[in-house]
Amino acid sequence: MVLVFVLYALLASTFILSVGALQYTEPLFLIGFRMIIAGALLLGWQFFVDRHALIIAKKDWGIFFKVSLFHIYFAFILDFWSLQYLSALKANVIYATTPFVTAFLAFIILKERLRIAQIVGMLIGTLSIFPVCLVPNSKVCATENLFSFSWPELALLGAVVCSSYAWFIVKQLMERGYGLLVINGMAMLVGGILSLMTWVLKDSFFGFTPPVSDWSWFLIWIFALILVANILFYNLYGWLLKSYSLTFIALAGFLSPSFGVVYEWLFMGRRVTWHYAVSICLVALGLYIFYSGELKSYKGSLKRFVFKKGEET
Repeated sequence: MVLVFVLYALLASTFILSVGALQYTEPLFLIGFRMIIAGALLLGWQFFVDRHALIIAKKDWGIFFKVSLFHIYFAFILDFWSLQYLSALKANVIYATTPFVTAFLAFIILKERLRIAQIVGMLIGTLSIFPVCLVPNSKVCATENLFSFSWPELALLGAVVCSSYAWFIVKQLMERGYGLLVINGMAMLVGGILSLMTWVLKDSFFGFTPPVSDWSWFLIWIFALILVANILFYNLYGWLLKSYSLTFIALAGFLSPSFGVVYEWLFMGRRVTWHYAVSICLVALGLYIFYSGELKSYKGSLKRFVFKKGEET
């Protein structure tokens, strides 16, 4: 459970790192440059550890291309474009809608049903956002900012949908025997190449402009992003899929705004009030209730399996 908190502490920090990197470059170049380096690092490590794991069956090429599109290309283009206009905290709050998107996709794709405890956990997790909205003069609580969606906010919601769907594809590839380093590394490399190709195509139509204004600061931000997001976050997320459901891990996304507030207090001088403590407590309670419902669902499935096996014998 502690690693779930670590996961979203990492995610919340990536929004601040991304906003910092975007001060020195444009989204398409940032995505392409970052993902190609990160993908090459992951695949290079896999090559030295077990090069045979890099062999991809021809029948799975299409699935790998699909995960590259949704996991990296679509999700990050929408994400980074919107971050040019949104605060890191606002982005964290929008990403907290991930559980609803994931639960809906699980219902459509996996035909999953939620127990009452799981629904209650999700509702409590939803309530965790509202204490933050009570903070005076907060960008999050401004009605015109939170409930009247602009194009950047809609784009970020689109990124949430793409990212949520991509993890179903990742899990499918894991079930086919592919390791996380191979899946993430290949997705990042292909997605990064597609992003750079799009950047070149854009500049060929609208005129070339230098992609980076300050290479020193750009490289500092980009390698911090690669370490936190591409290496730590993505691989920890995939590893947690072995122990928790997609819906539960997505529900924990309600932690992200709380960590985002802490980071803005530490690095940007934002004052933190009791509202944020209440928000974090509600998230923890929602996670506990949801996970207890998930355990009951798992035990019920296990009993049915054992009973069925007993009848067969």
